[in-house]
Amino acid sequence: MIDTHCHIDNKQFDSDRAATLERAFADGMTHLIIPAIEPTRFQTVLNIVRSDERIFCGMGIHPHHALEASSDALRQVEDLSFSERVQAIGEIGLDYHYDFAPRDVQQDVFRAQLRIAKRRNLPVIVHNRESDDDMMRILDEEQDGSLRGVLHCFSGTPEQAERAVNLGFHVSFTGNITFKASTLSETVASVPMNTLMIETDAPYMSPVPHRGKRNEPAFVRLVAEKIAEIRSMSLEDVLTTTSATAHEFFRIPTRISGGNTAQMLIALLLSCLAFVSTQTAFAQSEEEDDTPVPFVNPYPKTFGIGGVAGAHTLIDVHSPSGTLSYTGQAIIYGGNMRYYFTDAIALDAGYYTGNNFAPTVAVPGGSPPQPFPNRFQAIDAGLYFTTNPGNTLNVSFGVGASYLISTFNAGPTTPPDSSSGFGAHLKLISVGLNVPTSFGLLYPGAELHINGAFFSPRDKDYGNGTRVQQIGYLYSVIRATLYWFPSFGTGK
Repeated sequence: MIDTHCHIDNKQFDSDRAATLERAFADGMTHLIIPAIEPTRFQTVLNIVRSDERIFCGMGIHPHHALEASSDALRQVEDLSFSERVQAIGEIGLDYHYDFAPRDVQQDVFRAQLRIAKRRNLPVIVHNRESDDDMMRILDEEQDGSLRGVLHCFSGTPEQAERAVNLGFHVSFTGNITFKASTLSETVASVPMNTLMIETDAPYMSPVPHRGKRNEPAFVRLVAEKIAEIRSMSLEDVLTTTSATAHEFFRIPTRISGGNTAQMLIALLLSCLAFVSTQTAFAQSEEEDDTPVPFVNPYPKTFGIGGVAGAHTLIDVHSPSGTLSYTGQAIIYGGNMRYYFTDAIALDAGYYTGNNFAPTVAVPGGSPPQPFPNRFQAIDAGLYFTTNPGNTLNVSFGVGASYLISTFNAGPTTPPDSSSGFGAHLKLISVGLNVPTSFGLLYPGAELHINGAFFSPRDKDYGNGTRVQQIGYLYSVIRATLYWFPSFGTGK
């Protein structure tokens, strides 16, 4: 789960902030976003962000504090937006309910911060209360194709949601959709899932059954449950979709966790053990007269062809900060060829492709955003070493070169944006099974490899005017393979 809007810096959490966060992370929270609201609290927000790598933030001045938005304060918003894990400009917007600042001042401060966001290529987190007409007018006037954002704690009609989505914005729902008097069910059901996120707005807007009490990040699950009920979806699907949307929207960096690293080390260790335990397959047998007899592989393989299918994760690498942003997962498919020089060493070459449907782009002035696919194609070639080729079940490792072509189809009105580059891949582990048949040797297997492709920095066009300087891709593949070696039994 990702709580995309939580004021954990609020003084209400001063006495138990660490315990509150621990409850949220223990309940499945993976990340949360803290939107700053006033200059005097900027440093507090940044200190909390620096305390935990799962916490991110926005920098902005809330309309309640618009009178504090001097030129120096606005400059501070922009300067601090370069800080680590600042992923948005916000919370900013208009509030005509309390009118703590004159409306013309609110509008000027709002516009100024929208322009900071456009200069910084960051999304905006927007507050809107009883200011629908002015809000949408300003967003429409400022939308030059580079503005993107989220209307947080959305409480408008389906028509207003559609207008926001058509402007390239996301919407986020909070605990108010769980209230008995809520009229938001139709709106929740109408918003495209790929533009929808969840939040708590803690310590405010506590969902049922905690209404009237202090809200906290762990309660975001209740918002997801209500969305699942309204849309007749499973809770798992809601959490998976909203989390993927939030990752992409806020460009939350993807990192290799300690757990994943440990899994890789365990896999390598098991492979080494397999190598040691199967050395007897290479040992020479002896006749009764003690004459050494050379080892003969009972499963000789020369040239084989096969197919490949599996799961693929693609990650963008952006400069100048070198951050990683999750792009999506997909099913891949393709074909391979393999030639064994010896029983243990082979040359393998193949091609595979697939579509990531996670990237979502809104076409300004057009229809609601659709999951336009990011198509990738990869050509791999490398050397593979099999530790125990004479066994029915054997283990392989490999290293080689790759060429990746990635095409981002941003929509019917935007030409495809392609990038390509050479890279290297490492097959961490491959397990195969020798299956002799009357028509040759079948070799089904499963493998995990990682790959990196890098090229000269370039601007990636997301189709709605958003451009990001991109230096390459990382990707990992878990795939199943099936080879056919027609030369089985003929030797080498």
